[in-house]
Amino acid sequence: MFAALFRMLTGKTADNRSLYEKLGGEAAVDAAVDIFYRKVLADDRVNQFFEGVDMEKQAAKQKAFLTMAFGGPNHYTGRDMRLGHAHLVEQGLNDTHVDVIIELLGETLKELNVPDELIQEVAKIADSVRADVLAGYTEEEKKAMGKEKSLYEQLGGEAAVDAAVDIFYRKVLADPRVNKFFEGVDMEKQAAKQKAFLTMAFGGPNHYTGRDMRLGHAHLVEQGLNDSHVDVIIELLGETLKELNVSDDLIAQVADIANSVRADVLAGYTQEEKQAMNDSQSLYERLGGEAAVNAAVDIFYRKVLADPRVNQFFEGVDMEKQAAKQKAFLTMAFGGPNNYTGKDMCEAHRHLLDKGLNDTHVDVIIELLGETLKELGVADDLIQEVAAIAESVRDDVLCRRQAS
Repeated sequence: MFAALFRMLTGKTADNRSLYEKLGGEAAVDAAVDIFYRKVLADDRVNQFFEGVDMEKQAAKQKAFLTMAFGGPNHYTGRDMRLGHAHLVEQGLNDTHVDVIIELLGETLKELNVPDELIQEVAKIADSVRADVLAGYTEEEKKAMGKEKSLYEQLGGEAAVDAAVDIFYRKVLADPRVNKFFEGVDMEKQAAKQKAFLTMAFGGPNHYTGRDMRLGHAHLVEQGLNDSHVDVIIELLGETLKELNVSDDLIAQVADIANSVRADVLAGYTQEEKQAMNDSQSLYERLGGEAAVNAAVDIFYRKVLADPRVNQFFEGVDMEKQAAKQKAFLTMAFGGPNNYTGKDMCEAHRHLLDKGLNDTHVDVIIELLGETLKELGVADDLIQEVAAIAESVRDDVLCRRQAS
């Protein structure tokens, strides 16, 4: 803006010196630009147009223009007035703002002891370029820019992505169709990761360091993630963007991007990866850890107490203590943390032998345990591993190993 005001001040002064020389050369131009921008940045009427601007570069560019405009060395490489300010017009720049700029320019020149008549001349020059400054982009240029801009820029950049992710996850966590996949997730970290990914996916700066779509969601596929859930996610994302007043065509572009990664999201682990995970994880981890063991024991004992083939062995037993002891034992037996402090198998079951405990009863217990795991959606191969562990302690439970 400041540069435009001196476009016509390229003539010589009465004493045959250029205005650049008359004003004091490089030092005077530098001082004028520095004072002017301090005023601009301190003035709430116009400083919004300089948010995010690298003012050091802006000042250098401005000084180069004024040097040329005042008749000094020409090192200016900037754009013309219309294109140089068209992005500001898109942000709301209007006549009132131009008036403020002229006012601040006059104050700057006054501080630098520029004569009143020259200040008045500068004001006239400012008015002469007002139309160019406020002309904005042509319709053709707007269309071209829309095609050239990344989706990230068209959506509104960082602020828009941040707002969208925050609203989106509030919707996700409130939706029973998909919120189960986020149980136990650190949502602050998840949101930060998602913001980085979407910024990259929409064509913005790439600061994403997470895993690719397949590996990033493979554990959710193991939990049942499918096409229906992806449809819900795209639906909620669309609703989010609608709330943020994003145009329908941009929402359609976002949906296209989401659909483009659907196959990767739902691909799951390869058989080799599953095998490697099984080799490295304990049965306790593969079953689902503490939550899974706790759920299994609770369901298992409900079945046991309802089954007349074995419930007689639990008459008068404190089932709360029994369940806690069983959870600790199974956690240890399945390869989890060892917090079991109970007796060994023979000693713990010897009193039941006196009540008639035998192989048939052990078969029922293994049967009920298998049914329990089946209800919890545990894979058949893991149920077989659990059954093998139960079988491995059969002789201990029936005190046959010690007897032999």
